[in-house]
This record gives sequence, C-alpha cells and structure tokens, in this order.
Amino acid sequence: MDIRGGVPGRRTGVAAVVLVVLGAVLSCAGGIGGYFFMPTRVLPSDHMRPSYPAGSSMVFNLLITGVERGDVVLFDAAAWGERNLSVERVVAVGGDHIAYAPGDRTFTLNGKPLAEPYVLDGDPVAGTPGAFSVTVPEGRLFLLGDTRGNSADSRYRFQATEHGTVPVSAVKGAVIDAGDPLVLGLRSALFGGIPVLAAGVACVGVARRQRRRATAAAAQPVFAGQVPPGG
Repeated sequence: MDIRGGVPGRRTGVAAVVLVVLGAVLSCAGGIGGYFFMPTRVLPSDHMRPSYPAGSSMVFNLLITGVERGDVVLFDAAAWGERNLSVERVVAVGGDHIAYAPGDRTFTLNGKPLAEPYVLDGDPVAGTPGAFSVTVPEGRLFLLGDTRGNSADSRYRFQATEHGTVPVSAVKGAVIDAGDPLVLGLRSALFGGIPVLAAGVACVGVARRQRRRATAAAAQPVFAGQVPPGG
C-alpha cells in the first residue's frame, strides 16, 4: 500500500480493464457486424446497369428479415440449376401476378403497368423472349436484372423452376447503401475500438510498473542511507 492507504497502480489497473473491455466490444461489434454480416462484394457482370455497372462494390446486409419489391438481393442460384451466388432485383413477391404480352412497353404487376425507373435505357421489356403470365407462388420471388437486354433472369428460367421464381429462403442478403448510418456506425466502431484496446493494453503495462516500483520501495530498509540510531 502507498502512504495514502491505496493499492499502488489500482486506479490505472481499473482504467486498463475498462479500456480493454470497451475496445474489445467495439472492435468485435464493428468487425463482425460491419464486415462479416455486411460484406462488400464486387459485381462481376454488367446485367445490373445502370444502377450497378460491372466492377461495382456492393454492400450486402446479411441480417435482413424480409424481402420487398425493388430490393436488389444476393441469392443462391441453385433453384436455377447453378452453383453460385447471383444478384438480381426483386420485381414480384408471393401472391403477385406479373405478365407481359408482345408489344407491351412495360410489364404489368397485379393488372397495372409496372414503373421501373432503374432499368437501362428506360426499356423494361428489352430482351424478353416471349409472352408470359405468372402468379408468383407464396414464399417465392420473381427476379429480373436492370439491364433487361442482357440478363438471364426469371424470364428465361420457366423450365428450370416454378415459373422462373426462386425461394425466399435462397436469399442471403440485400444491398444496403455503403453510406447507410448502420454500416458507417459499425465499421467506425472497429477503427475506434482498436486504439481504445491499445490504450487499455498500455495501461496494463503502466499499472504493473507502478506495482513493481511500490514493491521495490517497500523492500528498502527503513534506515537505508542514514546513520542507524545508537543502541
């Protein structure tokens, strides 16, 4: 104990524990949440122009709990007989009726023209091989690329699976804006947690040195360097 009755290095040790725990929590939350569950993938093909040209970096949220029309999703293409993950846009969900007849300028969704401002050249029916009329089964999705003239999507998969659809369970994640506060917050936590963790480790070293010095001082003879009293 020091002359004030405290344990040498105790305050520094407590600060070290707090910093190490806080730094570890921030680093783990940021690393796992911001990069493992929200990974960045590069789109290899050009079928999602103009929204996502080939080579685009796309951040996917793997923690999604539901899929909506308009979502751009990462999914297992096994339902289409492929062994890979693919990216398409959700155009219709379970219970929707989507149709096309040659000469139409748009697809119809539940009997109404489907507005799709995201498609290349404003031509949503480009490359469509022929007429179709599909009621999407519950729990499945009708998926299309944004470059309709160059996308092997649900329109070409009628023979491979149920009306060219894929099960919702095949979806692994949905695109999230890289500037979304959730992404920025989690990834910032990682880079903020690393210096906090380093500061905690440094405090551990300081606390140990303080304890060693106090122990060494306590081991010195009371009259070291002084003339001992006569006896």
